[in-house]
Amino acid sequence: MKTLRFAIAAVAVVGSVSAFATNARVESMGKNSTFIMDDISIFDNPSNINLYPNFLIGELGNYLHPSDSISVGQNRDPLDPWFGGIFSLKISAENSLSIAGVLNRKEKRLLGYVPDRIVTDTVIAPYGERTPVPATNFDGFLGANIGNKAFGAHIYIAHQDGLSGDGRISSEAFVSALQLDLGTNIEISSDYSAEVSIGTARLQYGPRERKLFTDSLFSYFGNIRLFSRINAINGHLIPVASFRSMAAPGRSELDAGLGMGVDAAFDRGFFWLGLKGFYNNQRAGSNWKKNDNETIFTDVGEGDLWGEGSIPRLWQVGGTISFGIEKNIWWDWFVLRVGGQKTIAYANYTAGGQANSILCPSNTGCRGNGNYFITNAISDGTGDDNVGFGIGINVEEKLKIDATVAEDVVFRNPFQGEGRLISRISATYSF
Repeated sequence: MKTLRFAIAAVAVVGSVSAFATNARVESMGKNSTFIMDDISIFDNPSNINLYPNFLIGELGNYLHPSDSISVGQNRDPLDPWFGGIFSLKISAENSLSIAGVLNRKEKRLLGYVPDRIVTDTVIAPYGERTPVPATNFDGFLGANIGNKAFGAHIYIAHQDGLSGDGRISSEAFVSALQLDLGTNIEISSDYSAEVSIGTARLQYGPRERKLFTDSLFSYFGNIRLFSRINAINGHLIPVASFRSMAAPGRSELDAGLGMGVDAAFDRGFFWLGLKGFYNNQRAGSNWKKNDNETIFTDVGEGDLWGEGSIPRLWQVGGTISFGIEKNIWWDWFVLRVGGQKTIAYANYTAGGQANSILCPSNTGCRGNGNYFITNAISDGTGDDNVGFGIGINVEEKLKIDATVAEDVVFRNPFQGEGRLISRISATYSF
């Protein structure tokens, strides 16, 4: 079980404060897990379930949407809680099998292409009905550790048919997301470990089901990471590469990235820093619009997936620099985290004669073409903005609870009971 031994050693170095990560930990210290080894990486590379045997994971939900601010005296349950577990069986000294399942997790890299509303009759209901909310939301994993190699397979299913997002029973309500990916984690030597994953997905929505194997609606993606040990800093050099070719009714996106990162462990703490460049090219048909910050997809006939006329396009080239740091303070069971990211990209927008395309950066529409620079939000409270801050609690190296602290919490009046204090709470348990 060399791969397992190497990965545990890598996790001990990469996350010496908290051997297992969560969405809240990642969100608090850098906003992404591109350059760190953590249990959340099982959704990028399913072979990593072999690195976390007999392990439970989940979260209570989040307050991450810009409209999630809570008024004084009001309350609201957090969004999108989920839970799951990994179970392993050792079949010999060098080999093991693993199985895992996660319930109710929303794969935003797929569901992010789903519109807020779907129009099927432009005369009777020009703004349509709300898109169905998927009810299944299931992740299933199978994995095996064989000698110095780990392998894994993952399937994700999110489906709803017959019930609109407004709660109406409708034969035209339909949304379906299906993903299948494979991965491997290989120990090349005592100082090098490589991760490779590839996958495909199919995303459909609208007034009727389409054929399962529709070439124009299939997406493809892949990721590569290499962990190279650097003894001088008690850490790793981490080159990464990624590729995503995504397709949805009336939409397509090509994204390619290449980056380099480094991590280092120090006394009761851990630090990482990374830079990733990317190229992104998006298209959206004329039947994609936005109105009052809602995306609207018009589907009124088979084959009418892109609408008529020229297709708006948006391409971007740029990079994201990000970092994260965490350290135990006061007690061994308490940790503080902070991190951030900054994206700068050059963009070129072609309107294609569509004034209110979803690719337009303005809520009031774009009537012409243009070039401009873009960056991520500075402080809107979402998981993609500039900075993050969080805390962690470790109970006997078994139960670990992580929380993302609301970014404006220290600027509030504590005597008025303003807003929310925490934007996400995640937890893991190892047994």
